[in-house]
Amino acid sequence: MIPTVSWPLSYRFIGNNRVLTNEFAALFTSCGFIQASNERDCITVIFVPAHDLVTTEFPPEPIVEWRGLRIRKKADRILFSYRSWDLELDVATLTFRCSGPDPAPGDRLGFREFFILSPLLFVLHRAGYFELHAGACAYQEFGYLFLGRSGSGKTTAMLSLIAAGWNYLSDDAIVISASPQDRIVARPLRRSFSLKPDLLNRYPGLDAYATELVPATNKRRLDPRQVWPQQYTPVANPVFIIACTPADEEPTHITPIPRTESLARLVGSTPWLMFDQATASAHLETFRSLAATCRSFELKAGPELIQNGDRLASLIAPDALCETWLSYKRDERWA
Repeated sequence: MIPTVSWPLSYRFIGNNRVLTNEFAALFTSCGFIQASNERDCITVIFVPAHDLVTTEFPPEPIVEWRGLRIRKKADRILFSYRSWDLELDVATLTFRCSGPDPAPGDRLGFREFFILSPLLFVLHRAGYFELHAGACAYQEFGYLFLGRSGSGKTTAMLSLIAAGWNYLSDDAIVISASPQDRIVARPLRRSFSLKPDLLNRYPGLDAYATELVPATNKRRLDPRQVWPQQYTPVANPVFIIACTPADEEPTHITPIPRTESLARLVGSTPWLMFDQATASAHLETFRSLAATCRSFELKAGPELIQNGDRLASLIAPDALCETWLSYKRDERWA
């Protein structure tokens, strides 16, 4: 049965800053959070006038510096600095104090999904939710995770499977957690899809919904719930992991991979794993449990597969994957 567990956190705002309020609300809403009805288990965002946030008491050297983001830590407080913005996270009280100018229109997506998302991940880690760069969908009671670098075909696979009637969570950003029954649960971290021009050409009906440009790329953002509201699912139990690899000049084939290889690919799909040292061991243990409980495969997708959703759905249907897995286990070469 598909679980219905909701997020444990909500949010509220303090301060009068319409633009920043809208940007925080857009990210939190995209992640599935709701505004708080009380202060319990609530992320509080306080808007501080530009340059009024005191940052000099933090160590001068960052513990993390990545793509222009600097992270410094002092006890239970973590400072995130990016361009002209600073955000102080008080881990003990789940309080964000944000200072900086209103982001320009071209900066807003990066402001939301890089700068604001970074401290949100630290909060989610402490609640037992760990991010994974992966697509996710569901067929009947079976959850699927699709791993792979950008351009490996995760979004294409999601669109193909949606066309074949499958349910979807996200095309490339999810979180996983352990349920009280010790099952791994997947949730979408970002529910919008990022579409390249070739996908918009292949699905011309989506063009009117993909209105937000992704900076420094030729992609556009689409909220798939506007197009397929009945096929969206907020949670799923992963049963199969599919590692996607383009194979432009080869016929499509799918091959089981050992748990150790599956774990390595999971770790490689999570750049934040070692940045938050306080929760890195729990993050890794959740990945170990995921690799141990799922059956994992490498899908080398030839050009004939990408444009045929029914063919993909047939190839990775639960019965087909179980038969492939049994053949793999019978093969003495894998003993």
